[in-house]
This record gives sequence, C-alpha cells and structure tokens, in this order.
Amino acid sequence: SMVDAFNVMSEVGKDIVRIVTAASSVEADAFVTAGSVVSQEEEGSPSIAGLSFEEASISGIADEEDAAPSEDDLKRGEILASDAAILLTEEIMDDGKPLVSGEIDNNEGPVSMSPHRMCRYSNDNNKSSKITASEIFGAHTDTSFVTIVPAAKVSGLEVFDEDSLQWYRPELKARKHAKGLDPSGSMDEQFPWHSRYLIVMPGELLQLTSRNNIPAAVHRVVATTDAPRLSAPVLLRARPGTKMDVERYMGSLDKADGLLLESNGMKMEAIHDALQPAPKQ
Repeated sequence: SMVDAFNVMSEVGKDIVRIVTAASSVEADAFVTAGSVVSQEEEGSPSIAGLSFEEASISGIADEEDAAPSEDDLKRGEILASDAAILLTEEIMDDGKPLVSGEIDNNEGPVSMSPHRMCRYSNDNNKSSKITASEIFGAHTDTSFVTIVPAAKVSGLEVFDEDSLQWYRPELKARKHAKGLDPSGSMDEQFPWHSRYLIVMPGELLQLTSRNNIPAAVHRVVATTDAPRLSAPVLLRARPGTKMDVERYMGSLDKADGLLLESNGMKMEAIHDALQPAPKQ
C-alpha cells in the first residue's frame, strides 16, 4: 500500500540523514571536549594523570584551552554526535508520525509536511516522428532532507554529476545492476526489476546539517514520446513549528559554519522559505 511504501522510504531516509549528520559532526569535532573523560583512582574519585581535579587545575594539567582531547574524549564525542543525530531525525524530520517528545515546540497539523507525490511525465507535445528525449521538468534542487524516488520502469530522472559535468541516469544504472544479478529475468515475474531499487537524492536541508559536505542534488526529468514515466517520490521535510537548535543537534556553536549559525533558532518553515529561489522578474 501507499502507506507502507511511505513508511519504508521515510525510515530509509531517516537512517541516511542520521548517518550523514553524525559523520559531519564527528569530522568537525563538534561534540569533543578535552578532559571530558578522566581516569578513575582506585578509591573511585575522578583524577587526571593521578591528580585530583583540584590538583590538576592548580598544576595547569587540566587547562582546557591547551589540553588535546584524549582517545576517550574523541570516542565520547562520537557517541554524543550519534545521539544528537538520532534526536534530529526523530524531532525535526517529518516522518508522518506524531512527535512523541514534548521537549521541543512544534505546530503539527493533521497533514504531514513530507509529501508522497504521484507524478506522470510525458512528452506528448513533441510531434517529431523520432523518439527523442526532451527536458520536461527543469533542473532544480529540493528543499528537503532527502528525496526518495522508487526507480521507474521508464527511465527519465537525471542527476547532475558536478565532477564529470554531465547528467547521470540512476534508473539506467539500476536496470544494468538488476540485469547483472538476474540475467534470465526470472525474478521479474514476482518483483519487477524497478520495484527493487530506491534512488535517494540529498536535499538542501541535508546540505545544511552536513555542513556543506553533501550538496543538494541538482536533478531534472526528461521524457521521450514512446512511453510516459510514472514516479512516486517522497520528499522528507521538517515538522512545522520546530526550530533548528544547533547546539542540541549539531554540537558546539564554535564548530558551526556560517549557514548553520545563521539558521540557529529559526523555525524550519522560515528556513524552508529562505531556501526558495527568488521569483523571476
């Protein structure tokens, strides 16, 4: 059913956002504090290099500004980054389920802000007798955390590869992969090849939480006159009324980039609106 499909795709998307956000926080040492993990004396009192906290502070060993983080400090930072990323996906991302936590403000209504669209793309206006592909949905990025697209039987989705400066068709790649796994096509009788693949494209909100490590995917749709392309993408967006709390979800403000600092404290709807392209004059 559509509800089952939405739930599967939203869980996949949340996992990806959690992993990417946590990894970017770990890379930035956003949750690392030198001296946050200390050794324990036999009596159980905390100490640094065999000294009590007070003795270490007097001797200068516990100077936070000069101390380098230990392996335990880094490990603790990784755990905190992972926990914060889970919190972000559960509190901020709109997965179609009511927010359970009462710790943050929100203004959820009866309708999810993460749409599950039904799209039909065709090139009926092309009167040429030749089967040629034309752009029918122009190049753009999505104001989502991720956009998840079930692979379509008729390819047409194109994602721009900034390294090679050319358009890439993930559905053609998926078809080739499916053919390699099942050359005879015997699996298609029960599960058509395209029903076994999801295409996940990063959106502008993931670019924000990844500290620009993962840019939003520029994509478009092209179609030919031979057959329409049917698609049912899910755009995972933010819950209405929630706010971007950088310290809660992304760690120290000192490790945040300019875009994160600018968005700190903003409602997610305001961030969404600010990311929309300016109207053409």
